[in-house]
Amino acid sequence: MSEFVFYKWTEQDLKDDFKKFLAYAWKQLGLPAPTPVQYSIADYLQDSEKVRRRKIIQAFRGVGKSWITSVYCAWRWWKNHNYRILVVSASKMRSDDFTTFTLRIISEFPVLQHLIPNKGMGDRSSKTAFDVRPSPAAHAPSCKSLGVFSQLAGSRADEVIADDVEVPNNSATQDLREKLIKTAMEFEAIMMPDTGKITYLGTPQTEESIYNKLNERGYERRIWPARFPTLNKDDIYHGQLCPVLSSTLKSDPTWVGEATDPKRFDGQDLSEREAAYG
Repeated sequence: MSEFVFYKWTEQDLKDDFKKFLAYAWKQLGLPAPTPVQYSIADYLQDSEKVRRRKIIQAFRGVGKSWITSVYCAWRWWKNHNYRILVVSASKMRSDDFTTFTLRIISEFPVLQHLIPNKGMGDRSSKTAFDVRPSPAAHAPSCKSLGVFSQLAGSRADEVIADDVEVPNNSATQDLREKLIKTAMEFEAIMMPDTGKITYLGTPQTEESIYNKLNERGYERRIWPARFPTLNKDDIYHGQLCPVLSSTLKSDPTWVGEATDPKRFDGQDLSEREAAYG
C-alpha cells in the first residue's frame, strides 16, 4: 500500500479505511508516504473493537506510534463525533503534547475542520480537554489528557489511549511497577462497558514490563521490533510478532537481523543507535 493515488479517493474512501486516511494525513503534514510498518500499525488500530477491545502496540522508538494514533483519534471523531477518548501518558506534558497535536490535525485538515471546537457554543477547546463539533453536551469531553498518576477517578471514555505510560523512572523497581500496574487497572473502570477499548502504545523498559503483565491478563499484543528477529526469537514473542513481519521472515529467513522499517531507520542507523544505548 505504499503507492496510493490520493486524488482518486473520495472522502468516503478516507472515512472507510484508516490506512488511506493515514496516507492523506501524512501528505497534509508534508511527510513521505507511510511505510509498510506504519500501515500495519494503522491496520491494527482500526481492527474491530469487538474482537480486540484490549490491545498493546509494542513497537520500537521512532516508528511513529503516537503520531499515527493522534491521526487515528481524529479519524475516529470524523466517523463518530460522539466518541470520547482519554489520553494517558507517564507525564502530563507528554499527554498534553499528544492532544495538542491531535487538535491541530482537526484544525488544519480540510476534511476535519467541521469538528473544530466552538467556544462560542460552550465547547471546551483547551489542549488538555476539548470537544469536537457537533458532539452533545456531556460531563466527559471528546478528548482529555492526563498523567498516569493523575486523578483518574470520574473519567469516562469510549477509548483509553495509554501512550508510553511505562518509562524508566516509573518502572525501575518492583514497587514502582506494581504501582504502575495497579494504576493501569483503573482504566477498566474508565472505559465504557460492552463497547469500550483500551489501547497501549509503548516500548518495554524492563524484562518485567507492565506490557508483559497485561499480556498475561488477556491483553492482545502485537510486536514491531526494530530488526527482524531470529526464528527462535519469534518463538519468544509467542506468535505476537506483527503478521507482516512474521510472514516476510518465514518466507525468506535471510531477513534475520535486517531493519524492519529501513525507510525510517536503516541498518547503519540502528547500529549507531544501539551503540549509543549501550
